[in-house]
Amino acid sequence: MNKLLLVPIILASMFIAQVQAATVEIEWFEPEHYRDIKVANGGKKAFQERVFKDLESYFIEFAASLPEKQVLKLKVTDIDLAGDIKYMVGPNNQTMRVISDLYFPRMKFSYQLTEGVKVLQSGEENIKDMGFNMSSAHHNRDSFYYEKEMIKDWFEDTFNKEQ
Repeated sequence: MNKLLLVPIILASMFIAQVQAATVEIEWFEPEHYRDIKVANGGKKAFQERVFKDLESYFIEFAASLPEKQVLKLKVTDIDLAGDIKYMVGPNNQTMRVISDLYFPRMKFSYQLTEGVKVLQSGEENIKDMGFNMSSAHHNRDSFYYEKEMIKDWFEDTFNKEQ
């Protein structure tokens, strides 16, 4: 097959997958009270927006397996990113996020899966991954990889039980 034809086919299949996916609505409730959404270096607001955007994209990615008429509503009340901010004393006084077993990712939220006016499923969640650092793929360079894996596990346990 011609490689030039492959790109439109891939793009079309991605569009079709998005059209057939459930809608995801996320409310980031009082993020100023979240346990750990701190940036090591850079602007706090820009980092927070990046975290929200990335986590939202994960939920959207996983919701692709749900029927398009369904809506997944989440109200996030707390996030604790993997790792912790450490301040390094020295000529540059740098800060960095250090990943260690002590600082596992956590997230609190409520959710509701609806279709029309009917509530199909709902709950209060306090997810965490205390074994996040034991994965053989933990060297992955994706932003918020540990949080993505935690969300994926929750999603599969909650919505894909029959598979």
